[in-house]
Amino acid sequence: MKAQLQAEVENMQSMVDEVKLQMHLGAKEAQYKIQPHLDELEQGLRQAKEKWGQFENSTESAWEDIQNGLRLSLKSMHQAFEKAKKHFPEQE
Repeated sequence: MKAQLQAEVENMQSMVDEVKLQMHLGAKEAQYKIQPHLDELEQGLRQAKEKWGQFENSTESAWEDIQNGLRLSLKSMHQAFEKAKKHFPEQE
């Protein structure tokens, strides 16, 4: 379970990197539309990493609460990424 959560946090970093790349490749209009979603993703990533740090330093009794919070952060980030993808420039 711990390895799976760590992989999900690392996947979120990849999503943030992809949104940044798409913003760089896109027209100014696309960048304007993507920026709020990128901000949301970056905030979620910070929260997920913070929760992951708590998880690694927690006792087993606190683990379930931290795990639930981490899962909520990851779910929110997935939703923000899907919203951002709608504004990615068309690939040729």
